[in-house]
Amino acid sequence: MFNLLKMEHQKLLYQKSTAALFITLAVISFLLAAVSKQMFTGAGVGENVVGYLSFSTGTLFVLPFFALVIAGAIVANEFNWGTIKFLLIRPKTRSKILAAKFLTALLFGVYFLLVYFLFSVILGIVFFGASIAPDDKLMAESIGLLYLTAFIEIVLISGFAFMISSVFRNSSLAIGLSIVLTFSGKIMVQLMAHYGMNWGKYILFANTNLKQHLEGNRPLFEGMTLGFSLSVLFVYLLVFLLASWAAFTKRDVSI
Repeated sequence: MFNLLKMEHQKLLYQKSTAALFITLAVISFLLAAVSKQMFTGAGVGENVVGYLSFSTGTLFVLPFFALVIAGAIVANEFNWGTIKFLLIRPKTRSKILAAKFLTALLFGVYFLLVYFLFSVILGIVFFGASIAPDDKLMAESIGLLYLTAFIEIVLISGFAFMISSVFRNSSLAIGLSIVLTFSGKIMVQLMAHYGMNWGKYILFANTNLKQHLEGNRPLFEGMTLGFSLSVLFVYLLVFLLASWAAFTKRDVSI
């Protein structure tokens, strides 16, 4: 499995699109820090690195879409490039190959989180200084929870894109369809919540944002709890992985 993971990492790291994602993340981080500095200075607000880290969590919602690009292409690209036949002649089962690809997609989601966090820390120190206030401990705990909820959303969105990639075998379709369905799904559940359609709480996109269960926030639908959302997400992830496995291992993928 380690060799498979290493091979998948090498494939992704050699792609210009992967470098473009990390560069884009760096640009977003820098622009956010620069604009934040201007905003806080103009408002006469003194801020430190921890305060900026808390502010920067407001853009964590973009990271699942970075991970989606990786997950949506990691299987389909093998068919686009015509390398799937060479991949399957290796003395590894299709299930192991698929597992390595999914784990790699998740790991790149973690890398995006870590890189964004490191950029936020470095830029926060550069723009706001390294001083820490006594009450920053509670804020740091809140930041950690927000990063954890972002990771869980990355796992589910990646699983969704991974399934589409495995089923349709086309990276452009997988990425495009995943983005469209994710955006439209989030809008749809907001509308359902507004009009009191409570069964919308069983839809995936009503549960991916676990921030709604943190203290001080209100769940999107009545009766939703953290345990409920985690259970719904687990069922969806299981369905995504089973569908991906069936599409990759049971169908004639060499055509």
